[in-house]
Amino acid sequence: MGHLQKIILLVLVVPLGLFPGGLISYVLMYEELKFETSMWIPIGMTVLGIGSFIFHFKTKSFYRLVRKDDELPSVDLLLWILNIAFGMVYILLSFFMIYIMYIFREEKNWFMMLIAIIPMLIAGIWTVFEAFYLNRLIRIHKYVHRHSDIENIKGNITE
Repeated sequence: MGHLQKIILLVLVVPLGLFPGGLISYVLMYEELKFETSMWIPIGMTVLGIGSFIFHFKTKSFYRLVRKDDELPSVDLLLWILNIAFGMVYILLSFFMIYIMYIFREEKNWFMMLIAIIPMLIAGIWTVFEAFYLNRLIRIHKYVHRHSDIENIKGNITE
């Protein structure tokens, strides 16, 4: 199940990560607007999305390796931070959009807004929880390996 979850997250992260940067690129290239300071936010979201994609790509085999009791490859701390930040940004963006919908109650297109907000919220929450769950699995895996190695050493000494 974990491997399938990683593939689904990879598919979700690609459009969510690339859309903000692509939108800014389109605006700058075809609308010929000047670059403003606020345009750094979508570019930052794209950088976080790329980091999250790399994180999910590098960790997609972890669930299979945990089941087989194989050694887990290490993932850079920066990728963990980028992945969690990506999820948090989309959670906060979703809540901000819900707040905006609440402020402007006269808007008739609530359904269309919710179609955009709900997948972003789900992807953000799923990304953050999956990273913490995977971190917990890795810690348990290392603990079990450490204790099995100690037991092997103890068994070899007494013989």
